[in-house]
Amino acid sequence: MENRKYIEKLIEIEALIVSNINLLEITKTYCENNYDKSNEITAIGAIINIILDKQKLLIKALDGIS
Repeated sequence: MENRKYIEKLIEIEALIVSNINLLEITKTYCENNYDKSNEITAIGAIINIILDKQKLLIKALDGIS
């Protein structure tokens, strides 16, 4: 029963990491294609805020394991 709890936490962590990687890839592609549009910085900031929120969730999930 205890092992199942740890496996579920690890799956949750993996999903958060994959989500963060996807968001970073989107940001990277956006920057590469729109480097000349300085007015679009707010969109990048919004994506970064989402990544930070997900990182906070990742930290909470890791705290739950220890």
